[in-house]
Amino acid sequence: MSKSVNNNKSFHLCPCGSGHSFSACCQIIFNDHTKATTPEMLMRSRYSAYVLGNTSHLLKTWDNLFRPESLTLDDNCKWVKLEIIKSSKNDTEEKTGFVHFKAFFIKNRELITLSEMSQFIKKDENWYYQNGETEYNKVTIPLKSPCPCGSGRKFKRCCM
Repeated sequence: MSKSVNNNKSFHLCPCGSGHSFSACCQIIFNDHTKATTPEMLMRSRYSAYVLGNTSHLLKTWDNLFRPESLTLDDNCKWVKLEIIKSSKNDTEEKTGFVHFKAFFIKNRELITLSEMSQFIKKDENWYYQNGETEYNKVTIPLKSPCPCGSGRKFKRCCM
């Protein structure tokens, strides 16, 4: 089941961690896939889509050779942050690219780090996600520790 998403919602900062407002960053790519001119830009928009529950964007930016018929997102996780480790250079002639990233989320009192080396392909001048090699690392969050979301509050009073 897909969550209902208001793509016109305005956020102070984009969930992808770029430091830009959502309306000046990933929302532009949600509205027009062609605005993702690099694999990293597409990756950031896809992360924001996971945060906001936008399955439509995830599916339309997935290469049709790898795309599932449908996608159900886990409503029981809170996405914390995205870190880009390395991405392919922005060369307009390239037809393939990669993004190595770490995404952090909280689920069931655990901080889970998803590390992936994602592969992208350029078709008709648009980048598409293909697949990736993924690893997970889980750490239990003590109730009295600061919340990993960065709120400054204790975990038990915040994202638990």
